[in-house]
Amino acid sequence: MVLELLILGIVVGSNNFATSLALGSLGQSHRRLRIVLVFAVFEFSVPLVGLALGRRISGQLADRVEWLGPALIAGLGLWTLLVSTRRTADAEKLARWLSSWRGLVALSAGLSVDNLVVGFGLGLGGVPVLLTATVIMLCSATFAWAGLHLGAMGRRHFEAPAEAVSGVLLLAVAGMIALGWL
Repeated sequence: MVLELLILGIVVGSNNFATSLALGSLGQSHRRLRIVLVFAVFEFSVPLVGLALGRRISGQLADRVEWLGPALIAGLGLWTLLVSTRRTADAEKLARWLSSWRGLVALSAGLSVDNLVVGFGLGLGGVPVLLTATVIMLCSATFAWAGLHLGAMGRRHFEAPAEAVSGVLLLAVAGMIALGWL
């Protein structure tokens, strides 16, 4: 069961890695603690909320918002690609907003939609929910920290190519989530 929990944590946390990689490449790694903290809180609490909402609501809600996570990631990916071609005051302003408390809450809420569904499933399968939520949170926070660090390194050495690669990775992650591969 430990291996399954770790795999679940890695899969669920992968979108936080891609998003943090983009944020790091956009110069927001100085807000590392804020970003990791908000991501960790959402990654821990959303599966618990999913469990509380129950099985009946899960089918209805999952069908209505399953597009939200991939759409947010794809939007960030497209935006990152656009920013890689030019540097504007608007792009810097948007990057600062995304890493503000309000922006991070909105981003985390969209990225955590899959965790809501995971919470529904956990409650039905007899899996220890607190342990699972903790594993997901730890994997996601670790991936976010690493993504921010790697994104910042790429920005320092290869700013425009690093941003372009981050955008492409985000689009790929969004596509994989939309297709059910992640």
